Amino acid sequence: MSYLRSKVVAQAKAWLGYKESDGTYKEIIDVYNSHKPLARGYTMKYTDAWCATFVSAVAIKCGYTDIMPTECGCEKMIDLYQALGCWKEDDSYVPNAGDVIFYDWEDSSSGDNTGHADHVGIVEKVSGSTITVIEGNYSNSVKRRTLQVNGKYIRGFGLPKHTDSTTTTTSSSTTKKTAATTTAKPETVWNYLLGKIGNAYGVAGLMGNLYAESALLSVNLQNTGNTKLGMTDAEYTEAVDDGSYSNFVKDGYGYGLAQWTYYTRKQALLDYAEEQNASVGNLEMQLDYIYKELSKSTYKTVLSTLKNATSVKEASDIVLTKYEKPADQSDAVKTKRATYGQEYYDKYAGTSSSGTSTTTDTSTVIEKKATESAKAYDKSLAGTYVITGNLNMRNGAGTGKSILTVLPKGTSVKNYGYYTMVNSVRWYSVQVTVDNVKYTGFCCGTYLKKQ
Repeated sequence: MSYLRSKVVAQAKAWLGYKESDGTYKEIIDVYNSHKPLARGYTMKYTDAWCATFVSAVAIKCGYTDIMPTECGCEKMIDLYQALGCWKEDDSYVPNAGDVIFYDWEDSSSGDNTGHADHVGIVEKVSGSTITVIEGNYSNSVKRRTLQVNGKYIRGFGLPKHTDSTTTTTSSSTTKKTAATTTAKPETVWNYLLGKIGNAYGVAGLMGNLYAESALLSVNLQNTGNTKLGMTDAEYTEAVDDGSYSNFVKDGYGYGLAQWTYYTRKQALLDYAEEQNASVGNLEMQLDYIYKELSKSTYKTVLSTLKNATSVKEASDIVLTKYEKPADQSDAVKTKRATYGQEYYDKYAGTSSSGTSTTTDTSTVIEKKATESAKAYDKSLAGTYVITGNLNMRNGAGTGKSILTVLPKGTSVKNYGYYTMVNSVRWYSVQVTVDNVKYTGFCCGTYLKKQ
């Protein structure tokens, strides 16, 4: 059987933020009491001190009680580690992730501390000379503590016989995380997803939804979180990365490309970031995680549809309803997100044709887009249209909207099924490139003839 340090740390992290004030800590006590036989036959009460119970509950959840003996008292737990030959009586020892650290709050700082143990926790990581510990019953909750190697109050260490390699870091430079990505990089997103999904329609449909959620910013914190916490996106990301903000999993705020919100998904995202030694706001890490999520059985239908979709709308709808699943899944939202996706398809995969002069030098093309979005979609409308008379392309549907350009009779334009009705007249969202300018805007359907 394998005994993994990473599994111990992951379970300890899963309980971060559990506390007495909201009753969530009771889950930890219940886990401990469910394990038989109970240490010394004692059933923990909710009013008892529970630091050692927390460490024991982690061992129980991991199935590691043969290497991490269960106890509800610190001194008795030390006795058990000594009996296993796994006790380290050395304050200056540099621990590894998954080790158990004991404290004596009456440490005199004179020589090696051999006093009475008052508290215990699980080592999460060591960076340089700084130890990060996850502890139960720390100010009546599960929280992180940082202290220095050979620091005051260290009583000693329980060293479970894990089967994986040690993970102590002795140089801060070797643990520097891959940085957060603070700007949107749509082309990077497109290229990555296309390499995984292999279908431009599917990639565009997914990207349109990600844009609606986060504007493709991997450090994007839900606006409510910015307001309530008083943090910018960058400040929140940094605080999660350095451990000074410990409620990432349970705070209920959407974060990242997909605006992960539910605690199990945020925990998995955070764990994956740790595994990759990357900031939780790193773009490439989040893209890897999205594909990892989509590859699970839960999202099997979503990934299959993305790989086989024959339109952006088909791909966009499956992402909206089966992956993102926001509260508002109305037809208007479906159309809006599909429109975003279509724009990415047009930019990175689509081509346009025109009866007027068009460019073949894409490096010099300038884009000019309507600021309004289409309100409806009909797949049967998609295709190439010829303008039957000189026609204004407008910033929105209706004659009262500003003019983007005038298209001469005979110009061919492309429509992808999107339109808006105004006074019983269909206004098509169309695209055309003229004289090195790529226009996307609205034209009155009365003057368009489908080829």
